[in-house]
Amino acid sequence: MRSKGKIILWPVYFDATSTWTEGRRVPTALAMRAPRTEDIVKAAVAAGLKAELQPGAAHPSRPWVKSGYVLVDAKGPKARVIRLVAEKLPRG
Repeated sequence: MRSKGKIILWPVYFDATSTWTEGRRVPTALAMRAPRTEDIVKAAVAAGLKAELQPGAAHPSRPWVKSGYVLVDAKGPKARVIRLVAEKLPRG
């Protein structure tokens, strides 16, 4: 279900151990290993977005992984929002 002005951010989008085919949407230089939804919420808030954690949900291509997702209020293209959040993620 998609609401107008809301974007879903799955942890796999930012996972450095995942490939593009597996669902990563940012370059590995902006990705992190095993991102948690809490990390994504903090990064989204740091990027100036209103973020809401949705725990226990599974990405459609990985129904066995109940990672949850982050729902953000955003305007503009999803790819731009993903990159903006990725730039605020901690790297280690």
